[in-house]
Amino acid sequence: MTTLPLLRLFPALVLVLLFAGSSRLGAAPLDIDAHMDEATARAMLARLGYGATPASLAAGTQSTPREYVLRAISGTSGLPPVIAAQIQSLPSSLPLEETWKRLGPGASRPGLKNRDFRKSIRLELEQHATSAVLGRLLMMANSDNPGHEALLSFWLNHFSVYAPKSDVRLLASDYVRALDEAMKADSFEALLRASFLHPAMQVYLDNDNSTAPDSPVGLAEKARKNSRGIGINENLARELLELHTLGVDGGYTQDDVQNLARIITGAGTYALNGPDAVAGNPGAVRIGLFLFNPKRHDFSAKTLLGTSFPAGEGLPEIERTLHLLATHPKTARFISLKLARRFLGDNPPSHLVDAMASQFLRSGGKISETLLPLLSSEEFAASLRAPARFKEPLDYVLSVARAACADAPVGNDLFLLATAVDMGEAPLMRSTPDGYSPLESAWLSPAAMAKRTRLAINVAAGRAPLAQGNATRLPALKAVSSGRATGAKGRACNAEPGTVLRVTGPLSGTTQAAATRLSGKDNMALLLASPEFMSR
Repeated sequence: MTTLPLLRLFPALVLVLLFAGSSRLGAAPLDIDAHMDEATARAMLARLGYGATPASLAAGTQSTPREYVLRAISGTSGLPPVIAAQIQSLPSSLPLEETWKRLGPGASRPGLKNRDFRKSIRLELEQHATSAVLGRLLMMANSDNPGHEALLSFWLNHFSVYAPKSDVRLLASDYVRALDEAMKADSFEALLRASFLHPAMQVYLDNDNSTAPDSPVGLAEKARKNSRGIGINENLARELLELHTLGVDGGYTQDDVQNLARIITGAGTYALNGPDAVAGNPGAVRIGLFLFNPKRHDFSAKTLLGTSFPAGEGLPEIERTLHLLATHPKTARFISLKLARRFLGDNPPSHLVDAMASQFLRSGGKISETLLPLLSSEEFAASLRAPARFKEPLDYVLSVARAACADAPVGNDLFLLATAVDMGEAPLMRSTPDGYSPLESAWLSPAAMAKRTRLAINVAAGRAPLAQGNATRLPALKAVSSGRATGAKGRACNAEPGTVLRVTGPLSGTTQAAATRLSGKDNMALLLASPEFMSR
């Protein structure tokens, strides 16, 4: 394939995206209860989804914007049978309770003195982490409810965990399931509870061993002169305030962080043996693999955000705290701002964020109600009619896969993973708790454009095995991150320029002029690398 025309156009593509500017105003708001036309459905699938396919476009025109968003919140994802079977075959789909008994904390491992046995355990743990990420990618690429997967990804990024860390390797897939179920409740508080009361979050932010020094476990460890078991860890408390609820400008103090850390002592993970087992531990409360351990808890009186917590409460004060944080006015604005940034633009109008926050508070934190002012706004309508926001890397990778495969299954999960990692954004792989940035400035650069152009060229040339892979052994995520695992070889999708053009939508005069000088695969590569396709 001759790539020179596309490469010559590359600087122009960069300039178009760098200086696209904000969406044009003056358009009438959407009628959120009228069926979408194809242009609106296409834009909605790019904004609250991972790009259109012929089937999803047809389904979108049978739906209203309100129906689309309600299904995104509370609906389920249907999958091609071959993809459902592929996900089911991954190690992360094994019953978690059984896996935890073999590999979790306190599990009996009589062969640990054997080097080969230790290596096999480590490999199995790594494969669980890898398969959690692969399962997520397969779901995102193939779901018949892409709005649901896009919104779930928003919450997984908001309540971010890092799959390769210690026991999170076993828990990451179940963490996705827990937030998926909570999202269907259409309640921010349900999402906050699902995240906090999951052992993946407890382990990731080091709260599982947070122990009040004067608690039974703390005193016992002190008597054994074991400093590792003593002390209150503030990591989860700080991120609960800064990242999950109030926001960095939420008005809390260091005293609030310290008192919240004391409130959540004893929250952690269930173990089969040792101090975090249920047997012989009166007052311990197990919720799945989450454990409230009263032998680690600080039962003294505390004050958080001006609210008093009397001594002796235990788990009820944690429940009360989660409600306090979920319903706080600062939380309402912070969550509204994040939603507006993700689904509108980097600098959403203050009046719109205020309206969303008011709806959040009036509705008790219902996500559907919080999104209504956004969907009904003039700014949102204008942004759909003239999409100008640069897609995040994972959005782009998945939209390319969906466009290239049309409605055929996207089955090469390892290729998707290696490509997403190369572009800097893969699910469950952000090592820091702030999640991936939603800001366009974090992703728009000549280097990023070069990688996207290369992917577009490879897809058009049939060198991207999106349809099917033949992996027989799952690599460790660290190997993928370092470039040592590039994905299984397999079969490419038979992408057609006409299909790609339909899911891309109308082209600018610049892109049309460039396309007239190209033919065949060069034309399709141009479409996949065009500003129109890279915008949402």
